[in-house]
Amino acid sequence: MKHRTRKHTTRWTVRAADKIATVGITVGGVGTILAVSAVCVFLVAVVIPLFLPGSTDVASGFDAEGSLDSPIHMGIDEYRIMGWALFPSGTIEVFRLDTGELLEERQIFEAGTLTASSFPIEGDAVGFGFDNGSVRIGSIGFSTDFPDPETLPAEIRDLVMGDVASDGTALIERTPEGQLRRQRLDIDLNEPVVVDSLHGVVLLDIVAEGSAPILATLTSDGSLRLNRIEQFENLMTGEVTQELRGTVFPTPFPGGITPVRELTPEEWPSHLVILEAGISIMLIWPDGHLLRYDARDLSSPQIAERGTLIREDSGELSEVRMLLGQATVLAGDSNGIVEAWFKHQPADARTTDGAVLAAAHRFDGAGAPVTALASSPRSRLAAVGYGDGRIHVYQVTSGKKIAEISTGSPGRPINELVITPKNDGLVALTSERLWHWDLDIGHPEATLAALFTPVWYESYEKPSHVWQSSSATDDFEPKFGLWPLVFGTLKATLYSLLFGAPLALLAAIFSSEFMAPAFRNRVKTLIEFMASLPSVVLGFLAALVFAPFVQRLVPTVMVSFLTIPGTILLGAYVWQLLPQTLTLRLSQYRIILLLALLPLGMALAMWLGPIAERVLFLGDIKLWLNGNQGSGFGGWFFLVLPATILVVAVFMTQTLGPWFRDRSTGMDRSQVGLLDFSRFLVGAVLAGVIALVVAWLTSQTGLDPRGPGAFFGTYVQRNALVVGFVMGFAIIPIIYTIAEDALSAVPEHLRAASLGAGATPWQTAFRIVIPTAMSGLFSALMIGLGRAVGETMIVLMAAGNTPILEINIFNGFRTLSANIAVELPEAVRDSTHYRTLFLAALILFTMTFVINTIAEIVRLRFRKRAYQL
Repeated sequence: MKHRTRKHTTRWTVRAADKIATVGITVGGVGTILAVSAVCVFLVAVVIPLFLPGSTDVASGFDAEGSLDSPIHMGIDEYRIMGWALFPSGTIEVFRLDTGELLEERQIFEAGTLTASSFPIEGDAVGFGFDNGSVRIGSIGFSTDFPDPETLPAEIRDLVMGDVASDGTALIERTPEGQLRRQRLDIDLNEPVVVDSLHGVVLLDIVAEGSAPILATLTSDGSLRLNRIEQFENLMTGEVTQELRGTVFPTPFPGGITPVRELTPEEWPSHLVILEAGISIMLIWPDGHLLRYDARDLSSPQIAERGTLIREDSGELSEVRMLLGQATVLAGDSNGIVEAWFKHQPADARTTDGAVLAAAHRFDGAGAPVTALASSPRSRLAAVGYGDGRIHVYQVTSGKKIAEISTGSPGRPINELVITPKNDGLVALTSERLWHWDLDIGHPEATLAALFTPVWYESYEKPSHVWQSSSATDDFEPKFGLWPLVFGTLKATLYSLLFGAPLALLAAIFSSEFMAPAFRNRVKTLIEFMASLPSVVLGFLAALVFAPFVQRLVPTVMVSFLTIPGTILLGAYVWQLLPQTLTLRLSQYRIILLLALLPLGMALAMWLGPIAERVLFLGDIKLWLNGNQGSGFGGWFFLVLPATILVVAVFMTQTLGPWFRDRSTGMDRSQVGLLDFSRFLVGAVLAGVIALVVAWLTSQTGLDPRGPGAFFGTYVQRNALVVGFVMGFAIIPIIYTIAEDALSAVPEHLRAASLGAGATPWQTAFRIVIPTAMSGLFSALMIGLGRAVGETMIVLMAAGNTPILEINIFNGFRTLSANIAVELPEAVRDSTHYRTLFLAALILFTMTFVINTIAEIVRLRFRKRAYQL
């Protein structure tokens, strides 16, 4: 018999749809991989320049032998085309920086009368002291204007971009924008003010503060004064007069000065320094010894501290220079060592102001003496010139060496050093040549050590992890410690998982193993619907609703963590006491009855909260948290109680469980339920008693759970407790969904075999289903962890946004994601701050990528294992 074969063909529309779907899926998958890879590559590309070294290149210079002989001070304009030098004779010379052409020579003082000078780092302020006891303050700086080209000679009008030409005492340059920019030196000195008409000024320092500069002077009779120079204008005549207002400090010389004896040059101080806008004054001697005066109360100034800027392994003091902000002193010695000193306030300080000087940073120049020091007028940059012609450039805060330059003349020491106003150039003067280098400092504040290890910041008690990227003042010391942000991210994740993970997993177990299918689908849909709530809405609710509510009822909230689960457990044991026929009829309403227990638990918390506050925290938990009253007993009780509950539960299950099973043999259902209920009550009382005893013993040892680094501390309204609750609410849906799917995927024949062998549904769930689905449950936790790590809006609105290193559950924090959201819009493009924020983004990207990768690996392992079963 001949069989006919039917020829099957696929319609072209089906084939086309299949091809389109294949291409679409392929393009989507590959596009997703490429997009994620592109994000990673972009982040890396922005971050890499943070760690590139600085560089220098010779820009110009000229032979200076005889033309710039030993100036007192030098200044360079911000465009690096001209400079000025002041000489002891009272003459200022203005010159071109590239050729050395002399543009102007001006005599501003009589020759031989200048005895002291001060050149603050910030601004153009200057101060001069004279042998007749008078001082003059004012400014020496560059002024810029943009002249009309028609008023200039033809050869200047035809300048090309970058060219410079002289116009009398000024220099004119063609800018990249095509304008002609003119610069000249402006000198503006006030009329002399007499400090002491009988004695000359030996040392001088000034701090320019608005219209009343601060002036410190040491005169030849050994008198040390601190004054403000106040100006008064006669409204009738317009005449401006100056007046000194201040005080004379205790003499720094034991036994006084002449006529008893005269001081040798070594006995005279070599430097006078005003610290922190006149809060302290410091005299420094050539051998490094110092006196620091407490000048907070000018009516009774006192000597606060005696010390030395020279260590035992150092040589003689050779150079002293202030760093930006007038709080850090750079001291260089004859062995090539430079140290940065500033005040800090240790607990054991015995000075009048509670502060002592400390050498926070040290830079070693390999033996050559320090002959010149310069500090930047806009950052924490310092340049050190040595006797062998070398120059080192450092970032003082991070300690990074940015550049090491050699003039190639070992026998020619560096006499003067200037860091240009924009930190883009370095000028050095030797006895034979003026050198000018282009300087690219890179991002020296952001070293790996400065980002992730403690750094000793100015005025801090000790090295610390700090993030503080901006301030209201120009002399601010940026602090880019990322560890507080990483810690804040981990803290937010920890507290959100502590709240959300148990609820999500227990809900998944209950709905998968014990809930009726009709309820299960509705509950699962409802919980998954929770994921649609925007984070900004949750953050808004957390900040404006939950945070004020929790602040008013802190003890009630703390007690609710015990009463609500305790009430549910109590309801479960009472369920076992009900007749079996009744429980069978009510089993379909079990979830409704369970939810009805929540108001009962909350009502118990409202009742027990004030009682707990009176008994454990002496009536006011906020005062207790601040450390103003009571011992640590109440805090230890709340910390120890969860652990004692767990220990007692394990003990009663593993040790007393067989005894209870033996005793329950032959009992009916109600008797077994009553025995189990009694065991629960005994365990609860036992756990509470043990917690009380442990808390009392711990508090008797003097240990306190409050304070820095402790679990409890000062209460802040927007804190980790609020964030943990709300962010836990946000991660519950994703953990629940994945965990419930993992539990539901466990083959039914395993459940049937367990129940057929006589196991109860609880025993089947905890001994068969959960171990089998463990990989899927772990994957759910890891994905929830990744969700918590990347959360932004909730922590931004409800966490207080303070980058601190405190585990305190009642304090705030700042996460990596929130920090990026807050600061990136304000960060200057390609600045250190900008790139450090991108480094934070890269760290966050890496954390979430690693977490999600581990979760996916575990999920695939679970699928393989479930398939084998």
